[in-house]
Amino acid sequence: MAFPDSDTGIYVATGVFTIAVFVVAVAVIALTSLELTTATIVTLSIGFFLFMAVYFVSMAVYRGIEKQERA
Repeated sequence: MAFPDSDTGIYVATGVFTIAVFVVAVAVIALTSLELTTATIVTLSIGFFLFMAVYFVSMAVYRGIEKQERA
């Protein structure tokens, strides 16, 4: 597996890793004896994915600024 060379590649890898950690954490919590309702999991997921959307939008803005600086 090749490590990303650009800043954007590192940001994408970090975002994917963060999503994977969230999914594993929710699965572990759901499979343990803790009682989570569907509404709680949905609320946590919506908040997390809104956070990740802002993360990826900021990455797109960063790429746009980077392209303008090169020109």
